[in-house]
Amino acid sequence: MKIKYIVLILTVLSFNVLSAQETYSSKQAYEIFKNGDYKEAQKAYGYLLSKYDREPKYNYYFGICLLQNNEQISEAVKRLKFAAIKGVSRDAYYYLGRANQLNYHFEEAIKHYKRFLKYASASDIRNDNAESYIQECEVGLQLSAKVYNLNVLSRDTVAKKDFINYYHPVKDVGQIMHNDDFFESGVDPEGVLYLTERGDQVYFALLNEEGNRDVYKMEKLLDGWSDSKVLNEINSEWDDMYPYLLIDGQTLFFSSNREGGLGGFDIYKSTFDSETKTFTSPVNVGIPFNSPKDDFLFVTDEFNDKGWFASNRETSDSLVMVYGFEWNNRVVKNLVTDMNVVPEVAALSLSQTSSVGGNSGVRNNVSTHKQSDEEFRFIVADTLVYTQKEHFNSDEALAYFTQSQKLIQQKDSLSDLMRVKRQVYARTNSDSERNELVNDILLLEKQVYGLDSKIEQSQNNARYSELNKIKELIKQGRYLAPSQVKRENKSEAQLKEILIPSEYTYYTDEEFQRHLNDLDEMYEKLFSQDEIARLKKADSLFVWGNILNLEASKLLEEADDQPTVKVPVVSTPFKKQEEQEEEISPIQEMIDKSRELKDIALELYHQSLDQKYQIYGAKINGVVKSNPTLDYTYIEQPQMDANTYFKNAKEMLNPAFGYDVETFEKSGSLKRAGVQEQEKALFAFLDKNGGGAAADVLKDKTEVAGTTQKTYQELQGLQDDEQEVKPADVVQAAFKKEYEYRIQIGVFRNEPNADALSKLPEITKTELPSRNLTKYFAGRYSSYAEATKSLDKIKSAGFSGAFVVVFKDGKQINLTDELKK
Repeated sequence: MKIKYIVLILTVLSFNVLSAQETYSSKQAYEIFKNGDYKEAQKAYGYLLSKYDREPKYNYYFGICLLQNNEQISEAVKRLKFAAIKGVSRDAYYYLGRANQLNYHFEEAIKHYKRFLKYASASDIRNDNAESYIQECEVGLQLSAKVYNLNVLSRDTVAKKDFINYYHPVKDVGQIMHNDDFFESGVDPEGVLYLTERGDQVYFALLNEEGNRDVYKMEKLLDGWSDSKVLNEINSEWDDMYPYLLIDGQTLFFSSNREGGLGGFDIYKSTFDSETKTFTSPVNVGIPFNSPKDDFLFVTDEFNDKGWFASNRETSDSLVMVYGFEWNNRVVKNLVTDMNVVPEVAALSLSQTSSVGGNSGVRNNVSTHKQSDEEFRFIVADTLVYTQKEHFNSDEALAYFTQSQKLIQQKDSLSDLMRVKRQVYARTNSDSERNELVNDILLLEKQVYGLDSKIEQSQNNARYSELNKIKELIKQGRYLAPSQVKRENKSEAQLKEILIPSEYTYYTDEEFQRHLNDLDEMYEKLFSQDEIARLKKADSLFVWGNILNLEASKLLEEADDQPTVKVPVVSTPFKKQEEQEEEISPIQEMIDKSRELKDIALELYHQSLDQKYQIYGAKINGVVKSNPTLDYTYIEQPQMDANTYFKNAKEMLNPAFGYDVETFEKSGSLKRAGVQEQEKALFAFLDKNGGGAAADVLKDKTEVAGTTQKTYQELQGLQDDEQEVKPADVVQAAFKKEYEYRIQIGVFRNEPNADALSKLPEITKTELPSRNLTKYFAGRYSSYAEATKSLDKIKSAGFSGAFVVVFKDGKQINLTDELKK
């Protein structure tokens, strides 16, 4: 009993320490939680629990925060279980299932997931996750029957981009390295490959046509290397990567996120059959190597009886844990008689016999390399950030960058002077002094804003020169990126694990693809393959932004149609007024979801436009620099306009002015206008140099980011080549002969319910083979008004996302306002 009281006191004390610096109200904590800042929300609810430890809602949100932050999973189980018992929300069973799964209590997890599915609405996007998690838990139950008991020698928490530096096998077992240390091009430079001890075989991963990674091998020949050979027998329709071959030349380890695993990436083993000359079916190596999170790159040093693998089961964001362990013939699987042993084994605690880690017995360092203080942060490319002048390879680039730094200092000085003069202006009562100050302030403003374009130009020149130098060094085989240079996937970090829910797959970007096809010629003629891939990625983000934007609008419309139901406020005499919370109504949930989708859409817009602005700007500056004697005013002026648009957009997003959706939308509009200016310049350059590209594709067709009043097709800003804006009477005269209206009911991977389809007018289909989807339409109508009359009936049949489309000569085209008349 005494021990229990001590534990309780320590828990409360930990919360008191946590909240010593800042206090939170219940309302503040919930707002932080809704905004997705789970780190801060954990602190907030930790503070509230220090005062009201038995409050069910505080336990509920605190448990979710622990789960999202991947911290103290056992504590999360306790908190969520208490909340579930108290009936806070049926959603608690979903999170309780996940917490138990991460804690290797698979039977409990399955029970809670099934209870969640029993009460969840059919449209809940977590349903698919729960079904998948149940399958993973069932695999976990099977793999829990026998586990390895490892002697853990080291535990290093490191940045994922550097994790292979913490593997230390001797060269006699081969080498693991990043792809760019072996290949010059054509592969992901950050990928990891294995080169055998003899240097005669290399195993690596490549993207296949479906966009997933497969394991390949190459063999060294007398005059070079063989062609890449895909290992079909071990690859799946999912991602397969991180191969490693033991020195026996037959046992291959690799990682895959295929179905049938514990969750995320699991480590698998396959053996080479000398008779069939193929690898056997892969086998999951089990616990503790694998967990419900990502586990990968199993490597052994059989000369020193050691091994390593990496996992994010104890980390978050861009960090992983690299585990070093004893590995020899004595390490075998053992039968499990008590399932409570499994979480202890999977925790991979540092062994008592380990000679590393000091008195604590744990070595858990973010990095063993001493990092120098950052002098600045200069983004050279999406995955390359310089923080010191020594990082530059190009003297010319360094000179441009130094020039930009001087201009920034000059701008800061002028800005400070302008701020002082404005303060004086606000205090003086003298009209003459005010007039004099106004003239000074206007002059300073002109000088400050004039420096912006010069700074931008200098930095773009620095990027262009540095990237050219790097390409030159790579061709010469002399490029070696400094280890202290930041190299991370910016787009992934910015996306923050954004998930496009499967419920939105009935939309298609087929029409928008026609627009992208018009840009392909420009991309192919002006940009490298890497740049093209990044540009197309940016286009894809813009499309998804449009989709989610439309979904947000639909949710708001649905919320408006819902009957208003007053939800009572839960109140007790033991709470202060500001700590009492209002239950969230279904309508409010729809509104909140709409806002969430809106925010994601805007973030996707900005990422897309920022990406294209940077790539386009570097290309235009490169063109101008390549021929300084030629007149490039026709592309320089649009670039200057683009710089102005982006400068104004950045000023609107100044944190000092706060954040709101309207401002974010307006700044996105400015960025879009800037990118359009750049695209016009690039098409003009191709036209003048015999490119033959259709510059009119850029004639203000795309609506600005953030618009919610248009249809999905209109958001794409598409016009078919055959469509011209004609007088209304001409359109009406030719209309009946040329156009046919149908109602699109959705785009599906599998055929919709036959009973539901039987209730609809004539069904027609359009295959989308590149995406393995089929687009379904109902009815054939001679006018938009006629089709609209049938729309409600089709929606009531179960196809709530149905909308009217138009065909011309059997080809679907954009439904413009003229075609609706």
